[in-house]
Amino acid sequence: MSAQPLSVALVADKSGAIGLPFSHLLMALAIIVFESLAARYLQLQIADQLLFAGIRAFIQLNLLGYILQPIFAAQDPFITLAYIFGFMVLVSAWEAVARPPNVYPGIYRNAVLSIGGSLCVMMVVLLIIVAPTPWYNAQYLIPLAGMLINNALTGMAPALNMILDHLKTRKEHVETLLSFGATPWEAAWPGFTATFRQALIPSVNGMNVIGLVSIPGMMTGQVLGGSPPTTAARYQIVITFLISGTTFLTVWSMLASTIRSMFDDRGRLASHKLTKQSLMKVAQCCSVDAWKKRWQSRSTKTDKAVAGTTKKEPLLASQASADQKTQLCLVASSPQQSTTPSSVILDFDFKGSVAAAYFVHAKFQLCEGDIGCIMGPSGIGKSTLLKLISDLLPPTEGSMRLKGKDSTSYTAQAWRRDVLYMPQSKAALPDSPREFVQSLEKLRVNLEKPPLDPVPFMEAVGLDGSYLERPWGEISGGEAQRTMCAIALAAKPACLLLDEPTSALDDDSKRLVEAQLKASGITMLVVTHDEQQAARIATRTWRLTQSNTSA
Repeated sequence: MSAQPLSVALVADKSGAIGLPFSHLLMALAIIVFESLAARYLQLQIADQLLFAGIRAFIQLNLLGYILQPIFAAQDPFITLAYIFGFMVLVSAWEAVARPPNVYPGIYRNAVLSIGGSLCVMMVVLLIIVAPTPWYNAQYLIPLAGMLINNALTGMAPALNMILDHLKTRKEHVETLLSFGATPWEAAWPGFTATFRQALIPSVNGMNVIGLVSIPGMMTGQVLGGSPPTTAARYQIVITFLISGTTFLTVWSMLASTIRSMFDDRGRLASHKLTKQSLMKVAQCCSVDAWKKRWQSRSTKTDKAVAGTTKKEPLLASQASADQKTQLCLVASSPQQSTTPSSVILDFDFKGSVAAAYFVHAKFQLCEGDIGCIMGPSGIGKSTLLKLISDLLPPTEGSMRLKGKDSTSYTAQAWRRDVLYMPQSKAALPDSPREFVQSLEKLRVNLEKPPLDPVPFMEAVGLDGSYLERPWGEISGGEAQRTMCAIALAAKPACLLLDEPTSALDDDSKRLVEAQLKASGITMLVVTHDEQQAARIATRTWRLTQSNTSA
């Protein structure tokens, strides 16, 4: 007797779809087994992963079928919505936040709200367009919601990783924008737009080729289920656009909530919130090796913690705490001029700890036209002090006044615009100085100010205007320092904070910058290690010194 064709063994069910016996599923699984054996023979080092992934997919999809069957039969809106929002959304949010190497407090909540909120909006649109009867028909809602959630996850997970990486690795860029008066949104905008654009590219590419290269998955399923190709095509059009909309809303919401979470109430970048990833991906939860590595990692951390508590070592001076009375004091090293209240531009009085290492007491005044210099050994906290003054770091205790007005009476952006901090090194800025200047002019805090014109200041320090058009990457460290000095002077703040502004310059260029700083008439506070420079430009000089006192 000759063998009968495969189609004879397959029987169509009531919906018109051809049923598949369990034995035929095992035949399909044999493909994965063959792949695994071939991978092992070719020494691809992925044989086990292929086999286990195939077996898991086989088990998970079979279980999904048995789980959905009673849900479809019940046709209960509470059960249907509970499965979608109480299981599918929660699991997908977990998977999304388990992928980045760094996380922040509240990231899982933000992911749930982003996916769940976007899904709610698109499901309302779906119900209007498809209009199933009843509206909670699980046969429609669950499969369509699954496609929307899966694609939202595909877009959100890499976007979340990119924005966190931007806020971590481009911290100097973000803080440079903040120091010129940018809001958190404005400071994070370059990373936001680049991340958002990258997250939407797969959706755009998919719509460009859909229907040309292959028949999409949903349309294929409906055709196999017995639907006419024209009806299946219309459903595919709807789901394609809903997928794009869900991805757009999810990524937008997640990026916005992440940016909001990574800045404090004064708009400071709170990069300390980022911690190393500790969650396991959904796939790893079923992996024995993953659990073994996790257990070994915890055991190692516990051993180190125990060793750290038992090992007695003297603290270094730089590691001492405030309780040990390791103090940094700002000590005047030049005769102090008499001041009148009307002439005081900046009045700073700070007491507290810096980086949990030192107890700091810094008190000084700068009058109109003063150039104050702060000196001291490297690593003692001079740059930190400037960031405290510019409100880029939160003070522990104390007060700051600008022209007699307390810093709390200013918005954070207005204070930073008027008490402008310029870091020592060139931040990893994109584009060119021209684009940077244009971005500063567009800041909300600068909308009523005249356009910035750094060219006269650049020419005064030995650079021509053509440097504005060069990419930052093509400008040397010394040229970048002079360019940033020119831009900062063009901004005309009430007080300019400069962190070693001439550290990369030769003597001739250094003298040009010093002359321009003195000629500008702007009140300044300059951190420098150069004794001769301080003697040339400073009207007041302080030294940040360390002293250990007994409790």
